Amino acid sequence: MALDVVGLGYCSLDYLLRIPRIPDFEDGVRVSDFAIDGGGPVATAMVTLARLGATVGYVGKFGNDEVGRLKRKQLQQEGVDVSRAILVEGEISSLFFALVDERTGRRGFLGYYGTETELCPEELDREYITSAGFLHLDGRHAAAALQAAEWMHEIGGKVVLDAAGGKRDRSISPQMEALVRATDVLIAAQGFAVALTARDDLAEAGKALLDYGPQIVAITAGEAGSWCVTVEDCFHAPSFSVEVVDTTGAGDVYHGAFIYGLLQGWGLKRVTTFANAVAALKCRKMGGRSGIPTLKAAEQFLAEHV
Repeated sequence: MALDVVGLGYCSLDYLLRIPRIPDFEDGVRVSDFAIDGGGPVATAMVTLARLGATVGYVGKFGNDEVGRLKRKQLQQEGVDVSRAILVEGEISSLFFALVDERTGRRGFLGYYGTETELCPEELDREYITSAGFLHLDGRHAAAALQAAEWMHEIGGKVVLDAAGGKRDRSISPQMEALVRATDVLIAAQGFAVALTARDDLAEAGKALLDYGPQIVAITAGEAGSWCVTVEDCFHAPSFSVEVVDTTGAGDVYHGAFIYGLLQGWGLKRVTTFANAVAALKCRKMGGRSGIPTLKAAEQFLAEHV
């Protein structure tokens, strides 16, 4: 099976509650909206790519329980190939609860990690992974991810890394730093970029990240848009203004849309503008995936706003 992109990483099931404020232990709050949606950085990026028209597969591991089977089914329903996603007997699948601020759309997470184990390198199918032109990673299953990246480089494929999280006063793990060095296209959240480089200016942080090995660095900063840096160029792409309901998964969607633009051979300014638009459109609905637009809807939005 020939694929455009293989994603190796995390898949979640999210229970989302839209609330006016964080409750305390003595007082409750009324939930204004509720949703159950799939999540996880790589998995949501694969759903984004599938909705835009790419052929994609997901590699990961689920517990063979109700939650794990539902995660797998959600990906299948989106057209993501899950033939190499492993269901493990006896493991309890992880899930997340997202508290969404109804005033701003910002969210915080409560995670239940279950007993899902790491995917091991020996559980990978090399032929399947290298059937794609792009491999997308998110730092989960680090040893397997590094092995898959090595295989991709051996055949001349491209490795993309979603580097999320991080704070200036928090160190980046050696495993994540190794993945950055094994990456061709690094798409980092603002916090990660600042934490790894100790530079608050995102253009400068992007230039510093190039020294780790990527040829392209994109840094996402929410409402502030995104920065894109290569050896030849450095530019800022502003975000799009939409009525925000929920920002859950916006970064994951950006990554999928960015990879889609690379698949089309677009210039980086078009790629980043497209990714910003697709991520913005996602934010109009609850959940990490429900608001992901089709290619036609994204193109129509861009025609009206650019």
